[in-house]
Amino acid sequence: MKAPHLQIGTRWFPWRFWLVIVAGVGVLGFNFGSRLLLTNDDTRFPVLARDVLLNGHWLVPALPDGTPHIMKPPLVVWLIALASWPAHAVTVRTAILPSLLAAIGVVLLTYWLGRRLFDPDTGVVAGLTVATTLGLYQMAHSSMPDMVQLVAGMGAIAVYVAFGFESGRAWLVPFYAVLGLGSLAKGAAGLIPLAIVLVHAVVTFGPGGLRRLVSIPGCLVLVALAVPWWLAAAAVGGRQQFVEDFVFNEQLRYYFTREFRNWRILVQPVILAVTVLLPWAVLLPFAIRRALRETDPAASRGVRLLLVWLSVAFLILAISGQQRQRYYLPLCPAGALLVAWWHSTLRWRWRMWAFGTAWSAVVAIGAVAVWVATSRLNATTDLRAFRAVLAEAPAPVFAIDLQDLALSFNLDHPVVSAKTVRTFEDRVRAGERAYLVISERAIGQRGVDGCLRPVARGRVTRRHFVVLEPVDCDKTGSPAGIKRSG
Repeated sequence: MKAPHLQIGTRWFPWRFWLVIVAGVGVLGFNFGSRLLLTNDDTRFPVLARDVLLNGHWLVPALPDGTPHIMKPPLVVWLIALASWPAHAVTVRTAILPSLLAAIGVVLLTYWLGRRLFDPDTGVVAGLTVATTLGLYQMAHSSMPDMVQLVAGMGAIAVYVAFGFESGRAWLVPFYAVLGLGSLAKGAAGLIPLAIVLVHAVVTFGPGGLRRLVSIPGCLVLVALAVPWWLAAAAVGGRQQFVEDFVFNEQLRYYFTREFRNWRILVQPVILAVTVLLPWAVLLPFAIRRALRETDPAASRGVRLLLVWLSVAFLILAISGQQRQRYYLPLCPAGALLVAWWHSTLRWRWRMWAFGTAWSAVVAIGAVAVWVATSRLNATTDLRAFRAVLAEAPAPVFAIDLQDLALSFNLDHPVVSAKTVRTFEDRVRAGERAYLVISERAIGQRGVDGCLRPVARGRVTRRHFVVLEPVDCDKTGSPAGIKRSG
């Protein structure tokens, strides 16, 4: 029997859809824009988006020192710039808005897949589950490209489901088109859904299943979307540097060169995968165990896809040369779908009430945890004194032993890494007026020239710093509080 439809906006959406979207927006939108962006990873793409708005470098955005950024494709930079376009200013909210919208898209696609592969109630449970996974919530409030890549990957798998369980090869063109968009978020990592689909096609249909995925028009669309930026970045950044830095280091060596030195390296991927799926990771072993015993043909085809999805994504990520919790984000929708399907197989009369109670508890506890964590994180940074100095006397800023992009974004002022104190001192001796922001730790280790005086102090992400400016002094002068360099 079909689910009843609400006459809200359009008669084509069932009431379950509205339940998922309202709950998903409420959960993922909680605390929107309250957490400061305080690391170079958090602020790299907003800083690049600011360059797009100020300097018009849409194709290959540049860092504050003018260096073209060719280490990641710019899809997220474009989205942040578009979100910031009306006010012509990149803020915390406009920086994370693309990720938040992408996370909501992931929730809706998870709901649709659960509904399509199994039944409407499974779709609801899956959508609500994925919205409350630790990984999805964290990255929904991040300006990094992982969430945009995930929603593109989910879109590709959704297209494959529509193609794989129905006739018609026309679906292959949008499938490869969405893959192309995903590659513009993080490069080669955007092709993980293709690996999932290839393995699933072989497992389901045998080696001949690969022929079902061949589409010359689709491949041409993929190339047309993905390759032009590569060519533009090579032209702007230099072909040799682009090939070495982006193609080999960032895309190949970064992902496929990992040294297995001890048992901790083998355990690390499991820990990261479990963490990103919390708190629902505790139910996943039960769901996998039940899935491996499934004999019903109708359920098996959906379960098979989820098991392949989890296995292929985990193996690819586990052998990656770099391990980060956010890299395991593709496991969240598959894990949520599998847990939701397992929940639907339980013979409990009140299982939906039990899930609702558990989900509400997760939301309540999570809200408190997020509020406390946000307050603590924001308290680790204090830039008020430095902002006042810049407002009174603007000048170029150089940083040592601090996250220069984080300072650039939060000060709304370009900050360039000076690498060494001598680099800054040489600029000052050449007559350039500028500020040096240096951590107190670096001052203690290296010392600085006596002709620099402190004009402000502060901290960023728990690291205390001093702001220095050049002053006229004789060779023996040394302002108080600053160690003279040897």
